[in-house]
Amino acid sequence: MREKTLFSLGGRLALCASMVRPGCRLADVGTDHAYLPVWLAKNGQIRSAVAADVREGPLQSARQNIERYEVGALVSARLSDGLDALASGEADDIVMAGMGGELIARLIGRAPWLRSPEKRLILQPMTSAEELRAFLLQEGFGVLREETAREDNRLYTVMLVCYDPALAARNGQTPAFVQRGLVTGETADGRAYLRARAASLRKRAGGLRCTQHTEEAAALEAVCSFLEREAEKGEQKL
Repeated sequence: MREKTLFSLGGRLALCASMVRPGCRLADVGTDHAYLPVWLAKNGQIRSAVAADVREGPLQSARQNIERYEVGALVSARLSDGLDALASGEADDIVMAGMGGELIARLIGRAPWLRSPEKRLILQPMTSAEELRAFLLQEGFGVLREETAREDNRLYTVMLVCYDPALAARNGQTPAFVQRGLVTGETADGRAYLRARAASLRKRAGGLRCTQHTEEAAALEAVCSFLEREAEKGEQKL
């Protein structure tokens, strides 16, 4: 039987895949078509995976891909609202990608077993990255690595996270951490992300000035200037 050609991951999921530890047990929450666990299994990078989704429709697509690429011995599909249907021993690395940052925060908060330094979270918020970073700081989750990926002309940020209150405290000392995380201006995508964050915050500051919240506006504008300087520094190193 002819072996099926494996698909390629887009920039967003490829960056998530690069943060998964070799040989780990994976949980892919909100798996949709199970592209990430199937790809990792076919490339021999994981021991096992649970492809979880809250909806039966995407799970059916996930099952079809698991069968098509013959990874059923490693990857199973499971109906689960977040991590509710998973036990702590089933996953070392947990991916939550393609959902809003506030939802990711809620799902983490509902799974107390994630508060273990051995677990790794790979988080890719589609929106509300600031709110997610603020939640992580407050709850003692530290960001080990954060990078940006471009896909379909849109920039995404992916965070590698673990429960480490000391690291979270150090993250909190990083200038403008909530707004930019660990993203720097060392790459073209990083510079684009910083400038996009600065532009968004300047718009917000303008709104605050219109409503006479001048102190809050000035604080945001200072953050904007910092992000723009960080992007410029990265360009100057080229």
